[in-house]
Amino acid sequence: MNKKIKPAGRDTRSIDIEDAYTLDFWAREFNVSKDKLKSAVEIAGNNAQDVKRKLKVRQLH
Repeated sequence: MNKKIKPAGRDTRSIDIEDAYTLDFWAREFNVSKDKLKSAVEIAGNNAQDVKRKLKVRQLH
């Protein structure tokens, strides 16, 4: 029995701020500027959920 293997796609859980496409995508996704997104990634790391939480905390302050 042959198993079908899905090709590996982009990791949609992490944010690569060095990749212009990824940076644009996540900035639009979180409705923030690229600079704000970069700052959040530098503080929270590149996990999308951690960055999202960090951006929400910043909006509350």
